[in-house]
Amino acid sequence: MDEPTAALGPEETKNVGLLVQELKKQDQGIFLISHDMHDVFALSDRITVMKSEMVVGSYPTRNLTQDDALEMIILGRKPARFAAATA
Repeated sequence: MDEPTAALGPEETKNVGLLVQELKKQDQGIFLISHDMHDVFALSDRITVMKSEMVVGSYPTRNLTQDDALEMIILGRKPARFAAATA
């Protein structure tokens, strides 16, 4: 799903969230491409950030903060607290 809620109102956005939750219950994999951090964190189990066709990082959502995700998006590098652990 590429920016599935970008042009939707609140009720339609809620319906997309319900659909994603239902598909997850059915063990269906979903790629959600979005800049809406609220949607990303509310609907995903794993977050992968790409920049310039390269994977910056991929982590379980529960291990990330929104600041971590934004750092990967804006700076194109792993969050400092993860980079230090792999150095």
